[in-house]
Amino acid sequence: MATGTSDEVHMPMRRIFLLLLFLAAPLAAELQPLLLPAGSGSLAPGLASTNDGQAVLTWLEPDGDSHAFRFAVFDGESFGEARTIARGNDWFVNWADTPGLFVLPNGDWLAHWLVKSGPATFAYDVVMAQSADEGENWSEPAVPHRDGTQTEHGFVSYFAWDDTTAGMVWLDGRETANADSAHDGHHGHAGDMTLRAARIGPGTEVSDKQLLDARVCDCCQTASVMTGEGPFVIYRGRSDDEIRDIWKVRHDGAKWSQPALLYSDGWQIGGCPVNGPDLIADGDDVVAAWFTMPDNEPRVRVAISRNAGRDFAEPLELGLGSGLGRVALEWSGERFVVAWMDEVEGGGALMLTAFDLDGERQFNRELVTMDAGRISGFPVLADLGEGGLLLAWTEPGSDGRPRVRAARLDASG
Repeated sequence: MATGTSDEVHMPMRRIFLLLLFLAAPLAAELQPLLLPAGSGSLAPGLASTNDGQAVLTWLEPDGDSHAFRFAVFDGESFGEARTIARGNDWFVNWADTPGLFVLPNGDWLAHWLVKSGPATFAYDVVMAQSADEGENWSEPAVPHRDGTQTEHGFVSYFAWDDTTAGMVWLDGRETANADSAHDGHHGHAGDMTLRAARIGPGTEVSDKQLLDARVCDCCQTASVMTGEGPFVIYRGRSDDEIRDIWKVRHDGAKWSQPALLYSDGWQIGGCPVNGPDLIADGDDVVAAWFTMPDNEPRVRVAISRNAGRDFAEPLELGLGSGLGRVALEWSGERFVVAWMDEVEGGGALMLTAFDLDGERQFNRELVTMDAGRISGFPVLADLGEGGLLLAWTEPGSDGRPRVRAARLDASG
């Protein structure tokens, strides 16, 4: 049995110094900076909400010659001590394909991270563990896919099948194993990346493994939710002529549907843009957001469904001509917000835009200026109730290394 360990170091002067550095950063007035137990070199933030209204922040952090996957709980006012889920010196550590934590309705936690499976750069597996005591102890690690190929497996998303079972969705490169796999970074595979799903639980038991789509974009995030009619998944597809638009699949309680276009952007691009969609659901209300660039004109699109994803209204557009994507969605009372990156003079800006479910824009705010490159990673959001939101992102620290940052903001106005 793996045991979560405390990593908090009681160094008051160091903590005050770090907070002063944080307060010196260009933040919007409504952002309330939060002191984090994440150190220099931290990256890949994730947020999960617990059943008692708290939020759990996860991140990766250098740990000697290894990396550690850590978490801290936010109680509405401050973060607790850092605790460690797992450590390893053979991990795949990446700005876009990140570890994650999912909280089941029964309160169990399911975490995953990425471990190298072979010498090729993008040969890695998804590894998961379960905790029944809010991260105090963790099960022995397990792998949800059993193909045994030294290929890419990652970009995981979750939904709750029931109280004790999670749905896990991931990109699976097993079909590339016997092809000429020479490629530049994540941008191109000789062979088709696939989209697959399985039930996880109780514990780390794996069942009902399914192929959802036999040809998808190689390295964009997946997004999945449970709707009032069943599981719903979106992802970036890949046609034979390299159209990489957002597709959807639904589960009707008996089987998965055939893949279908969510919206026809018509974006033709020869390599993966590493810029996936996000998704939220509340009963039959579903919201999707994604980046696209048809005709070389970038934008963020947001689409609303009132029938569990069967149909979507015409998308709303943000950042026409300047949007960089990297979207994150969250509910905020009777409306929803989308965090996204925009291009501004000298770099990027993290934006927050609110809409109601009729598609009426409520506000559009610039939250923080940031590096527009990969070091900034992907922002994440969590609903704190009563209009409060928790936001986490990554930016270069004073030493030039990435550092996870977090702030609370009021989105009720």
